Amino acid sequence: MRSIFLIIALFFIFISFGCTGNTSEIDLEYRQGTKGIEISFMQNMPPSEVYDNSPIDLVVEVRNSGAYPQQSQRVTGWPIIITPSGRGTGTLYLDGFDDKIIMGMPRQISIPSIYGKSPYNPEGGFDVVTFHGNVINLDSQGLEEYEAKFMVTSCYNYETVASQTVCIDPEPYSIKQSDKVCTIQESYSFSGGQGGPVGVTNVKENIYGDKIYFTIIISNLGNGRVVDKNKVNTECPYSLDYNNLNKVYVSGKISGYTLICDQGGNVNLLNERGTVMCYIPKPSTARSAYTTPLQINLEYGYTSSITKSVKIINTP
Repeated sequence: MRSIFLIIALFFIFISFGCTGNTSEIDLEYRQGTKGIEISFMQNMPPSEVYDNSPIDLVVEVRNSGAYPQQSQRVTGWPIIITPSGRGTGTLYLDGFDDKIIMGMPRQISIPSIYGKSPYNPEGGFDVVTFHGNVINLDSQGLEEYEAKFMVTSCYNYETVASQTVCIDPEPYSIKQSDKVCTIQESYSFSGGQGGPVGVTNVKENIYGDKIYFTIIISNLGNGRVVDKNKVNTECPYSLDYNNLNKVYVSGKISGYTLICDQGGNVNLLNERGTVMCYIPKPSTARSAYTTPLQINLEYGYTSSITKSVKIINTP
């Protein structure tokens, strides 16, 4: 009997250690990467050649390879900002074919609501979207063949959360205290992204007077274009210009304070890069230096496209 109890106890200890180790590893990694909503054509759907006078299905795989949105507000590791905007949404737009030859195929379909990567789903959500249509008889157009060049464009809203432990020192130049738990660094560099196509790449910290300033540098790290989040549903992709491209909204928190940013946190990217200066008042209750997480939230729209050629052949 004692042997049985010993075996059961060892089993639960093994399971406990195994689960703890795996969760810790995932927690550290899911807010990394430079991808958001990714789209790709499903292989052979349709094939590169099809015959006329038949149905045609264009199947698009949709994967959320970033870290937004999260399924719940329960987090471990870094404390992060949870915004009330809910799940990210968007639209897939289809172009590049003659709708007098391929008929009935929709020009746009909503992107499925799929969650991003998380400690419990490190790969992110996945779904498929099907554009269904019918190819006419090419004889009616006097054609032997027709090459359709399908282009699918995604337009969607997304968010990136970046976190970094920084040093807050209310009196960095004081000689009264020689030993401190931390010193203010000249800058903090970020690499590898934070689970979205737009990310923070560098933060500089400075103290002037009664304020602590953070100069935040952000970049478009993905392969698409940044869109004003307020124009995703009205201007993307057909009416995009300099007025609604390359706009990112920055907010954040640190040590119980909300960051106050220039231009209300509205940043225009130039050559895929932008800078904003934010500050908080110097904590009046702090007597010495301490470390605390700086949390930065980026809100933006994003768009990218994929193409596929399909040859339609007149039935012999």
